[in-house]
Amino acid sequence: MHDLELMHHFTAHAYLTMPGLESTRQIWGYSVPQEAFKFRFLMHSILAYSANHLAHLSPTKGAHYRLLSGMHYTAAVTGLNSALADIAPSNCHAIFVGASMTVVNAFADARSYDPDVLIETFQLLRGMDYVLQKTTPMIEKGPFAAIIRQATDAPKPSPLLSSLLVELQASGGSPSSDTTPQQSLRLQATDALRKSLQYAIETSHYPAFRASMIWPISIEADFIELLKVRTDPEVRDLFTRYCQLLDFAASEFWFMTNWRGLWRQL
Repeated sequence: MHDLELMHHFTAHAYLTMPGLESTRQIWGYSVPQEAFKFRFLMHSILAYSANHLAHLSPTKGAHYRLLSGMHYTAAVTGLNSALADIAPSNCHAIFVGASMTVVNAFADARSYDPDVLIETFQLLRGMDYVLQKTTPMIEKGPFAAIIRQATDAPKPSPLLSSLLVELQASGGSPSSDTTPQQSLRLQATDALRKSLQYAIETSHYPAFRASMIWPISIEADFIELLKVRTDPEVRDLFTRYCQLLDFAASEFWFMTNWRGLWRQL
């Protein structure tokens, strides 16, 4: 009965909160559940998302729904990992949306909302990029093509988001002959955040969320190691700017809410 409740909630309410243009709502509400009847890992992803949404809406029942979410999330990841061993036209659509929902569920129900867990989540995002690269040519020809389609009428960004972009432009620079490897990594990561935000502003109705997903897959693996230790004040400062993006994203999507204010922990 719990699963029936979760599926009903998804098809009635939760699907409307997935990222994307209005034109994708029908896909998330009808086509994705239809695909999930063929792929168990996608069904688990849907049910985990629905449980997370219900936990957000009903804090007094949060523990109950988070338990359900955790069970479905674990099953979704296990099934998705198995499916990734053989990506084909027959399963690429389910893999794509399943991976997308896995990332969202990871943000919605993290074991804690702190910098170290956020950095762990970056690995999921980087894995999602691998899936996207493998499946995009097939997705573009299939029923979920609208999900990856860029917006052509992106709205003007908020003044605060525009201000953050200006700050990133001012703090960037090019490596010189006396630039240390660590400084070079930081400059590259700064430029990546600037480019991520600029691209998101130009192509998305939800630029903060889009940029917060792009940056972790754009930086070098060695820079992620610098983020883990956070001993360099300039690295911490850049990480703070990224975490401020999460604040903006939290105003766009409920599943980012618990990451609000993370920058104060740095």
